[in-house]
Amino acid sequence: MATPHEVMFVGSVPLKPAVKVFEALAKGVGTLAPRMPDGEQAGWLSMARASFAANPAFEPGGEVALEPTAHRMLTLYRLKQGFDVKDLKLGPYGYGRNALESYDVFKKLKAAGTIPKTTRFQFTIPGPGTSSFVLQLPGEQLLPLAREAIWNELKEVIDHVPAGELAIQIDLGMEAEHEEYLRRPDNWDQPIHRHFHWTLEQMADSAAWVANRIPAEVQLGFHICSIWHHDIKGGQDNNVLVDAANAVMSRLTRPMTYIHIPVIPDHAESDYAVFKRLKLPAAAKLFIGLLNLGDGIEGARKRIALARTAVSDFGIALFCGLGHAPEGRMGMYRDHGVPALRRATPDNLDEVLKLHREAAALLP
Repeated sequence: MATPHEVMFVGSVPLKPAVKVFEALAKGVGTLAPRMPDGEQAGWLSMARASFAANPAFEPGGEVALEPTAHRMLTLYRLKQGFDVKDLKLGPYGYGRNALESYDVFKKLKAAGTIPKTTRFQFTIPGPGTSSFVLQLPGEQLLPLAREAIWNELKEVIDHVPAGELAIQIDLGMEAEHEEYLRRPDNWDQPIHRHFHWTLEQMADSAAWVANRIPAEVQLGFHICSIWHHDIKGGQDNNVLVDAANAVMSRLTRPMTYIHIPVIPDHAESDYAVFKRLKLPAAAKLFIGLLNLGDGIEGARKRIALARTAVSDFGIALFCGLGHAPEGRMGMYRDHGVPALRRATPDNLDEVLKLHREAAALLP
């Protein structure tokens, strides 16, 4: 039975292999986390991008900066001359295969009593747009192909993991971030957004198409990301994230279990008031990404109080994932000089999980 004292983990955890992730989460938060991810053992978007590089229909189409201050360059891919988009197929990526390997570990630890018996295995996967935005195709061509590829990865897991043991989380990263960019294009130093496009309606149709194919017995969650952690100068307008969430949720024909939306340290009460517009389906839970390592429990206490002015029932999480092993690109955003952008590392993970426990105790 759901408890208000719940925490969630978006996906990444800075440990390898999966057994270390599960053991750390079980010890650090136990039943506070009704779902546990494997820490993204096989990488994240790198799996999809590796498949694009190997796909005979594509060729490199140049490089574009994701966030100039972080010096991350992304390779774009275009359709080779002589190939027709109607014959194009994306994938397989490998997300499903990786998830099944991690589930085998999860299952053994659960049988041994290490993982609480009520905990579900969380399969976190990027949304259709997030997985494919480096492909130089119009949105109306790209998203149908991308959603089919993501569904194939999901089906591989659905066919082998019992529905009562499984939670699927679809991460709408670039889906939501692109809408932020479109509404305030002059606020962002984000060159990549000039190289792909879809509308809010297109991305919501695509995400819901995938979600509605998942069996109802499987728990379903969404992570709505924000452009802020790539480019903090532009701030974060929660109206955009709520609009993106509502657009997807309005298209669902199956139950939804939870949704995660981040907030930033600068947000005031008026920014949280936007959550009153969130149209959650019956029994679905909101998780607010209000934890930050930069200001710890005092920052969490402040943001929990602000969230209570708008919503009465919510769980908590960090802004996004904890980080990748050993630190990866999410270890610390040192170039920004903003302590609140710190992510977890193997050395501070105990501190991070303690913050989750202490903050959960502050919930209603």
